[in-house]
Amino acid sequence: MPLEKKCWTEYGVTLRKRLFQSRSFDVTLSIESIKTESHTTNSLKRLERLSFWDPIQAVDPGWDALYQQGVIVDFVPNDEGKVSEVTFRLEKSREQHLERIIESSGT
Repeated sequence: MPLEKKCWTEYGVTLRKRLFQSRSFDVTLSIESIKTESHTTNSLKRLERLSFWDPIQAVDPGWDALYQQGVIVDFVPNDEGKVSEVTFRLEKSREQHLERIIESSGT
C-alpha cells in the first residue's frame, strides 16, 4: 500500500473511532487540523483544492481509503473557491450501527 493511502486509511479508522466514542455522526475539521491529524505529506495548498476533495467525496476508485473505513466527506468551497474545512460523516451502515448503540444504551 502506498504511504499516502496508508495515512488516509489510518486516518479513516481514527475518525470512525472518534465519532463512535463521542456518539456523533459527523465532525467538521479545518484543513490545518486534517493535515496535522492525518500525517499526510500533501501541502496545505493542495488540501485546499477542490480537485483534492472531489474524488474523495465521489468515492472514485483509488481515492476511497476513507470510505472503506466507513467515513464519507462533505465540504463547501469558501468565497475563494477553496476548501477550508471538511465534514466527515459516518456512511449509512456505520451510522445505523451507532444509532443502535445509542438506543441500546439509553443515551
